[in-house]
This record gives sequence, C-alpha cells and structure tokens, in this order.
Amino acid sequence: MTHPAIDWDTYYRDYVRTYLERDLRDLIHVRDERRFYSFMVACAARTAQLFNASSIADTMGVDSKTIASWLSVLQASGIVRLIEPFWPNMEKRLSKMPKLHFMDMGLACYLTRWTTPEQLRDGAFAGQAFESFVASEVLKSYLNAGCDLRDVCFYRDARKREIDLVIQEGRVLHPVEVKLAGRVRKDATRYFHLLGEFPGYELGHGHIVCQTAEPYALNSRADAVPVSAI
Repeated sequence: MTHPAIDWDTYYRDYVRTYLERDLRDLIHVRDERRFYSFMVACAARTAQLFNASSIADTMGVDSKTIASWLSVLQASGIVRLIEPFWPNMEKRLSKMPKLHFMDMGLACYLTRWTTPEQLRDGAFAGQAFESFVASEVLKSYLNAGCDLRDVCFYRDARKREIDLVIQEGRVLHPVEVKLAGRVRKDATRYFHLLGEFPGYELGHGHIVCQTAEPYALNSRADAVPVSAI
C-alpha cells in the first residue's frame, strides 16, 4: 500500500543516487556509473525472466565477465536474487540458466518507468512485476526464518513447460504458480504433475498465488490463495 505523503519517484531517485555514489564504491570499483545504472535498468526489465548474461553483455557492449561482476554487486547488496531451476542432478541444475528476481519491486518499477497503477494492472510488465513481488516475498520469508534459499527454485524443461516456484521440503516438491488474475482456472495447475515424475521425489500440495480475496480449492492437490497469505 502506498503512502500519500511520500513522493516515491523522488525516494527511489535518491536511493539510486546514494547507491551509485556511496555504496557502490564500497562494494566494487565501477568506472562508469552511468553504464552500471543502465545495467540495473536492463536487469529490472528482465525480472522474473531467465538471466542470460551473454544477451545483456551483447546489448550493452561489454564482456560477460563484466556482467558477472556487476551482477555479484547487485546480489551482494540484496537488490536481486537468482533462483536456480530444479533438477535432481545438481551438475545439470547448475549448468542451466537461473531466474532473476528484484527484491524491491518499487525499485524495479522506478528503473523501468512502469510507475502508474494502470501500467501495473494492465501493462506488458504487469505479470512479471507480480511474479517477482510474490517470489521476493517468499524469499524474504525464508531469509527471515533462517531457512536455506536453495529450497526455493523453479521448474522449466526443454519443452518450455514452467512452474514459477518450487518449494522443496526434503524429498517433497510443492509447486507454486503466480497469476495476476483474481480468479484462476484449474488448468493453472497443468504442469504440477511433472514434479511427481522425478524418481525419489514426491509431489506435494500446490498453490496458485493470485489476487483472490479468499482461498479456494482448485482440486484435491492444489488451492488458489490470496497474495496477502504469503
């Protein structure tokens, strides 16, 4: 909920300026702060998407090592988190692209200039913003509880079938899908069964996080829940 007395645009402009001019120098020597700012914008535009360092490097005209270094700065300062894809084989898991999430969607919206309620409700960035907001709240809850962030991942296979979040509890995998809508249909769970096909793992109860006011059952294995329940 926004506060009417706060000018959020000014708040985030001052935040970014302070980060670039003071905090950034404490973390790493960046010669071109303007280019690093452009990198932040590029990451914000890619929140809730697979992080492809080579693609960003090509776009910005820098090498992949620079992108990796800059990304480590954003991670070290808690601005972004990368979540890894679920795969039983750890080596294969680490070789696949992670998904990037901004931990402060207000900052991401400031950087991308998606700043009005209408844009966030109806614009092309709306689904990404909502997914990253949900993911960031889940990650923050894990951090606050002292839990291992590696237990939060996502699923995506070669056929591009995807589950936004997978919460792992030992050998039990809980699928979570994020939908911007207020009501969701049963087909929102259509890929959940894929997690039960991995030998040695069990498919747990799933959830669709959406903008419903009250939780309701979609089927015997999944419920729709309001985002406020996170």
